[in-house]
Amino acid sequence: MKLHGQWVDQPAPPRLPEGKDLATPTVRTSNPSQGGKSLEAIHQFFDQPPLVHLAQELAICWVLDRLLEADSYPTALMQQLGQAHPQLRLSETVLHQAITFLDQQEAISSYAQRCPSRGRPRRMLHLREEHRSGALALMPPWRLWLEENERPAGFSHHAPSPGLHPAAHPAVGHRAGVLPAGCQ
Repeated sequence: MKLHGQWVDQPAPPRLPEGKDLATPTVRTSNPSQGGKSLEAIHQFFDQPPLVHLAQELAICWVLDRLLEADSYPTALMQQLGQAHPQLRLSETVLHQAITFLDQQEAISSYAQRCPSRGRPRRMLHLREEHRSGALALMPPWRLWLEENERPAGFSHHAPSPGLHPAAHPAVGHRAGVLPAGCQ
């Protein structure tokens, strides 16, 4: 490639380590032998585990789980995840990808709903009846994943907790003491 009148070698794209692919989530942890780490710090890691960000497959299961209960809208889906599962997070991008996938599969439809507290209608998502059984079939593995990969904040298998501890980070878009519009 020519850059500023000189020929420059184009850098090779980054490569993943052997046996790794983009679909397999990785967990980055610090090396306990690094300076400044103590056994107490490691114990604290298990008492307040890091947040888990949902991949697209898990986001699809979350959306289906909520739509099996009732029609909803994207912002509410993110807020409900933060309330129901404080250790889990869902990015807007991954949520959009999950909704797009379900829309392309014709598993969901959408409609506009007027809200008195909003100027424009809200895009409500609806699970189509013909896809309800498929969504229900995904719920046992989804709930098993939740059970195996989530612990309430402050919960430890190693020692009894003296009480509930606040989550390390508030839910996305949530400020303590402020209710979402329409919840007053």
